[in-house]
Amino acid sequence: LLQLITLSFIFNFISVSALRTMPSIKLSYFGIEAAAEPVRLALVVSGIEFEDHHVPFPDWREKVKPTTPYGQLPVMSIDGGPMKTQSGAMLRYVGTMGDLYPREKTYEIEEAIGLIQDMDRAWGPCLMIGMKPESFGYPADFPKTEEGQKLIETMRKKFVATDLPMYLGFISGMLKSSGGGWLAPGDKPTIADCFAVPNLRKFTRGHIDHVPTDCLDSHPEIVEYIKRFCDLPGVGERYSNGIGAKKV
Repeated sequence: LLQLITLSFIFNFISVSALRTMPSIKLSYFGIEAAAEPVRLALVVSGIEFEDHHVPFPDWREKVKPTTPYGQLPVMSIDGGPMKTQSGAMLRYVGTMGDLYPREKTYEIEEAIGLIQDMDRAWGPCLMIGMKPESFGYPADFPKTEEGQKLIETMRKKFVATDLPMYLGFISGMLKSSGGGWLAPGDKPTIADCFAVPNLRKFTRGHIDHVPTDCLDSHPEIVEYIKRFCDLPGVGERYSNGIGAKKV
């Protein structure tokens, strides 16, 4: 009996201690996926509770931006401490809090993230020409002109026809070589998957002109990979459109 009481005391002590040491996390970004979504997914998949704070767009420039370290979002605070910046750093930090960034898989994880970043860099001009044409030497109203609309259409269709299939092939090969259904070897997802899935899903959500929602269907193994990730607890329920969406 004494032994049972002792074990019960130890178990309760450990449980209470764990609750006391669980950090309070606040992640602030706009009410869109984009840069913050991989961090959100890492928190969700790790089972770490957090405050998903959405900054209203009208409040950003005058009210919120001056309070951030570098005039950027997302920012993350832990236990009410100073704002942490840079989504990549946040993703890796959260990965160490759970089991999503194991040391023995660091190279494979970083290689996978690097590949997805290459894909995103190839896609970037196709997106930003319609959002910040000034960065490409065009006037602010360029996307509204006939010339601008034609260029945007041409760039995006070319990406879907050439660049995207190339990267899907690379990603498919990486999934095959890992042998476990995820981008890094093993039977569990890592931060590489938290980063890859939203960057692939965005092409299927129907919110980008000239990018058909079935553009990933040429690689069914990629579609199944996204669905597999979205089947993880709490993931698919976040989404109302795109591959893997389960939100009603």
